[in-house]
Amino acid sequence: MDVAGGLRSVKERIGEAAARAGRPAGDIKLVAVTKGVEPGRIVEAVKAGQLTFGENYAQEFRLKKELIGRTVDENVEWHFIGRLQRNKVKYLVGEVGLIHSLDSLSVAREIEKKASAMEIRVPALIEVDTGGEETKGGVKKEEVEGFLGSLGEFRSIEVRGLMTMPPYFDDPGGARRYFAALRELRDKLGAAYPGLKELSMGMSGDFEAAIEEGATIVRVGSAIFGPRLQ
Repeated sequence: MDVAGGLRSVKERIGEAAARAGRPAGDIKLVAVTKGVEPGRIVEAVKAGQLTFGENYAQEFRLKKELIGRTVDENVEWHFIGRLQRNKVKYLVGEVGLIHSLDSLSVAREIEKKASAMEIRVPALIEVDTGGEETKGGVKKEEVEGFLGSLGEFRSIEVRGLMTMPPYFDDPGGARRYFAALRELRDKLGAAYPGLKELSMGMSGDFEAAIEEGATIVRVGSAIFGPRLQ
């Protein structure tokens, strides 16, 4: 698959979905997901103008960040979008521009410990369990407000919004109600937590529906890079 062509097509589709929702395309950030993508194809994406990438695994992130950093001159930003484990936090704090998957106080404490020692703040999104699937992480919708309150003790964590991964549907419209639920939750909590601006939702199969429901960040892999190697 031609990476530049895939990237161009995705950006066109983002623009069209934004127009249908009456939103500027510039309000939506595209994160190109590199899970299972070989570094050479990531370099192709950089050369085609994509500068924000997301990784699911801490070890893979470290290897790719180092290799891409030595290969290209552009200032590439990395996001961490996978399940976050306490023992992997040390590889991410100070290295990624945004963590999408904060969903436990134990991980938050580890982030706070590392970030405080480095005297930095870590931008993060709370992962919300909108679908009730046991195989996926996330804070239950009814517990997000309490979780936000508990995070108030961590001065080095800057919560910028919410993220979700709805159940898979053959029809992209099937995920729409989960996207709408996340937007409604963000709006409900916004008065007490005005920093909750971002909605990270939508992947290759459903990002247009996510944009129409208010996504500010979409995470797209196979529509840009083709099928994963793993």
